[in-house]
Amino acid sequence: MNNPVNADNQTADNLILAGIDLFGEHGFRSTTTRMIATAAGANIGSIAYYFGNKHGLYLAAARHISTRLREELQLETMGVTHDHARTLDREQARQLLEQLVRRMVRLFMQKPEARRWLMLVMREQANPSEAFDILYRDAFEKAHVTVTTLVGVLMTMEPSDQRVILEAHTLVGQIVFFLVGRVPLLRRLGASDQFDPNTVRQAEDVVVSHVHRITAV
Repeated sequence: MNNPVNADNQTADNLILAGIDLFGEHGFRSTTTRMIATAAGANIGSIAYYFGNKHGLYLAAARHISTRLREELQLETMGVTHDHARTLDREQARQLLEQLVRRMVRLFMQKPEARRWLMLVMREQANPSEAFDILYRDAFEKAHVTVTTLVGVLMTMEPSDQRVILEAHTLVGQIVFFLVGRVPLLRRLGASDQFDPNTVRQAEDVVVSHVHRITAV
């Protein structure tokens, strides 16, 4: 069977994107293969051909989100590991962390793609399934370990220390809430349906100021 995440196949890609939308909106059980095929403009049999069944498509959707998160955040390019962290001084770690949090803010505030992922990810957070294991292993954990490692350098503490993990989780949570709390924030700012570039830059600066606070700890 073809791997739709790696295959250059428009039909498979369309099915994954339609699945992300519909699974997010209706949940796994209430989303039918016919709904997905119709939304993707594909033959219903193509789901079985590319993914085996609806569950296979659901897992492929999770893999797609994970891959895109890693790409957008440039986690592989950064290559931050615990061993690498031992070669960094605090200024180098601060610069890397600032760059990463700015990319995260831009992704969650500006990219329609991230909004598309939101409901499916939220459902998996509330009721973890095999798809959550994929999201965690292939994206969430990698992003969290990267942030935690850099925070550990800034705090001159081991990245496995509970305080470091909590600091990193709080920092990430602040950024993610720009996506989760998008609608009330837009309304509070008197904006329409998107954040203007100046607001995004200000949001980046706010988060970076929190990085500076960690540096001062």
